[in-house]
Amino acid sequence: MAKSDADLVELAQSGNLGAFDELMSIHQERVYALAYRMLSNSEDASDVQQETFVRAWKSIGKFRRDAELSTWLHRIAVNICLSMKKRREFTVSEPLFEDSIRLSHEPCGVATLEATETAMALRKVMAAIPAHYRALLVLREIEGRRFEEVARILGCSEQSARTRASKARKLLRERMRPYLEEEYQ
Repeated sequence: MAKSDADLVELAQSGNLGAFDELMSIHQERVYALAYRMLSNSEDASDVQQETFVRAWKSIGKFRRDAELSTWLHRIAVNICLSMKKRREFTVSEPLFEDSIRLSHEPCGVATLEATETAMALRKVMAAIPAHYRALLVLREIEGRRFEEVARILGCSEQSARTRASKARKLLRERMRPYLEEEYQ
């Protein structure tokens, strides 16, 4: 019978590495996806994923269970991503969103070309947006998390998360406007 996160956390807190391994296998894909969306690079996302679980193992005894384990893990991952962004500049070398470019079955159709150009512009704009706004956009708009959870992950109030998300969306719209206006001329 499959154990819940709470049961596995309790076992991991008592030093059971097998329970922690099981937690890691449950949550590793979402941690990787979050890091990938924030950093736009698979190697960096893998590094963040690995560092997240190393830090989680070291701190599992301090996990108070007042939030979901996934929220706690994502907060660790976001903090690592933000630190990485501060330490060095990233180049966008891979698609930011796995589903952002959907090629039609038409050979080089106009709609396909426009969708590809828009997706490339979006990746470029997202890469240039300040990391704290990018984190909000990824968590709220791409992953569809509730503001309550976004606030917990980012360590701020729910109202602050709402306000920052509004500013982030406005900044994204402003920076995408030239690309979109160009598309509709």
